[in-house]
Amino acid sequence: MTYRTLLALVTLCVAGSGQATELIYTPVNPSFGGNPQNGAFLLNKAQAQNDNKSVSNEKDFVTRFKESLERNIINSITRGVADGEITDGVYDTGDFRIEVAATGNGVMLTITNTATGEITVIEMPTFGGIS
Repeated sequence: MTYRTLLALVTLCVAGSGQATELIYTPVNPSFGGNPQNGAFLLNKAQAQNDNKSVSNEKDFVTRFKESLERNIINSITRGVADGEITDGVYDTGDFRIEVAATGNGVMLTITNTATGEITVIEMPTFGGIS
């Protein structure tokens, strides 16, 4: 065989294998148009790789009852102050200590968080009479 024949043979082989077809992208994820049967597989892989643990915010009955009772006491004090029907004094809700004191033109509330010691003072005018 001559180099010319060998070169022609190699050129034919390369030219025959050099033909290409159009590349078509097919997504894998069914959310983006992929095969719907891949959904369960992809979800299982994602869940297996997930390191995050959900924090349960479930509270027991006693905690929920205590919080509900505390909210009701605070609502009752708030309504009484707004209506001018609350008397001076100290009200303890468990987590908060609320001191109510009449001033010349309204009411001063001193709210103390018993857990942190944080104090908030609220002064508000009243439209009714304080007893």
